[in-house]
Amino acid sequence: MATVAPPALLKPLIPSESTRPNTESTRRTLIICKNHNNTAAFEEKKSVLVDYDKGQHEVSTRVSGLRKAEIPRRYRLRVQGHRFQMDWTISEVVERLMELNHWEDVEAVLNRWIGRFARKNFPILIRGLY
Repeated sequence: MATVAPPALLKPLIPSESTRPNTESTRRTLIICKNHNNTAAFEEKKSVLVDYDKGQHEVSTRVSGLRKAEIPRRYRLRVQGHRFQMDWTISEVVERLMELNHWEDVEAVLNRWIGRFARKNFPILIRGLY
């Protein structure tokens, strides 16, 4: 009776230090869309509010993200007739989430947002929360 030797153990392929990407310098989020016309959806736009009566000014950055018109049709039809579904921008969702206390329901805000059906919105949303 012949014995079969056990298969050789495979060495894990670990890239050397020189071939690893520098994670500190590559912090940009790459979002790939089937529709190449959506490049402006994730660009940051400056927004300025000046109130001369109160002497206040506010400068903020706004990101619109994928809105109701850009989500897949099957999801658009699902939320089209509901009055509680809101077509907020990513910046508006971040503001609403930051206003919540830690014991309040985050899912209630996210379930009202139509943009939840576009997965490409979530990396920008998470980056906006930090």
